[in-house]
Amino acid sequence: MTSKPTISILVPCYNVEKYLRECLDSIVNQTFTDYEAICINDGSTDTTLSILEEYAAKDSRFKIIDKKNSGYGASMNKGIDAATGKYIGIVESDDYIEPEMFEHLYKEAEEHSLDLVRCLYREFNDMKSSVRIIDDSKIKLYEFGKVFEPKEQKHIFFIAPAIWAGMYNREFLNANNIRFLETPGASYQDTSFAFKVYASAKRVKVIPEVLHNYRINENSSVNSPGKLYFVCDEEAEIRRYAKEKGLSEELKEVMAMRCFGTYRWNYDRLGTLPLKRQFMKRWSKELRQMFENKEMTGRFLSRNRRFRLWLAAYCPWVYHFIKKF
Repeated sequence: MTSKPTISILVPCYNVEKYLRECLDSIVNQTFTDYEAICINDGSTDTTLSILEEYAAKDSRFKIIDKKNSGYGASMNKGIDAATGKYIGIVESDDYIEPEMFEHLYKEAEEHSLDLVRCLYREFNDMKSSVRIIDDSKIKLYEFGKVFEPKEQKHIFFIAPAIWAGMYNREFLNANNIRFLETPGASYQDTSFAFKVYASAKRVKVIPEVLHNYRINENSSVNSPGKLYFVCDEEAEIRRYAKEKGLSEELKEVMAMRCFGTYRWNYDRLGTLPLKRQFMKRWSKELRQMFENKEMTGRFLSRNRRFRLWLAAYCPWVYHFIKKF
């Protein structure tokens, strides 16, 4: 009987023939070798599947799940369900990782019995030929190398999800029913997944090593202005999960601030005024509902000056409605 691998690396794939070999080679070249690489092909129409088959034929650690196109969330959930390792890592198929990434993460996870260990990452933009290391100031607030519980160090709820910069204890994910929202064709499905992890985790550590290389290209979700409302679905899933887990009151202000930040980011990235107005109608409706349901309160409004100023400037009709609460 073949022994189970220590780490299951999930590689979601959809029409990534241009970048896939670089990604898979970076997994092959890991200094930590006791892993399985579960590659989920989401109905690609290019040569993605044949490339995956080529690697699987040469290396038995590579396994393929080939399915009809049903979206990122469905792909990731199939990967998690198929995983057999003690830990789960994620490598996006247009990214690549440093050779020592999983060796570092595994050592930290084992030494400190972690639910999640997260590294820093390098962001490079193919369209702008730019590179920058993401050294988030919010992460520095907990000090690198310190094991903490996110509910006691709430700043981590506000950093970029970057779910592929971490490694997760599989038993922890299953015990807390942490899965992706399955919305066909949707984007930003890492948003609610990251929240669920931080809301449920007891032991998290961030290490200062830069081990993941994140690519922004012409196909990246951030460059899809037509995807107006997918962030709304993710925020609704966050509220559903918090209610199910009895965390709604404890994390009320975290969820309110996160939702505002996410919606403002979505508003700002939209390139045309008609799209901004269209999204603002949805945002206005949801804000009203959140105040009426007491998911957001006047205390939040009074304590967050930037929020008040932004609302007054960009959506005064919402501001005048909610300032009475």
